[in-house]
Amino acid sequence: MEVIRYMEISDKKFWYSLDRHLPETEFENKVYNKQGYVLLENNKPIGLLRYNLFWDNVPFCTMLFDCGGLVVDIQGYEQPIELFLIKAL
Repeated sequence: MEVIRYMEISDKKFWYSLDRHLPETEFENKVYNKQGYVLLENNKPIGLLRYNLFWDNVPFCTMLFDCGGLVVDIQGYEQPIELFLIKAL
């Protein structure tokens, strides 16, 4: 059986086995703010998903370029456009 639940402090080792981009200082914030999920199959973690706001780890933002978007306009599932932005570092 597959289950999705919020990430927990006890998921840290599994989390970092898949996501090496999240600074350790942000891990507890993501747990506290419920900004991450763990996918379980038969009570075993097999995947993850997290929210990352573009200002979470960037001290400044000089220019972003719109490079596309995702629109879901299926009747009953409509939602605002999801924009994809890119910035050369």
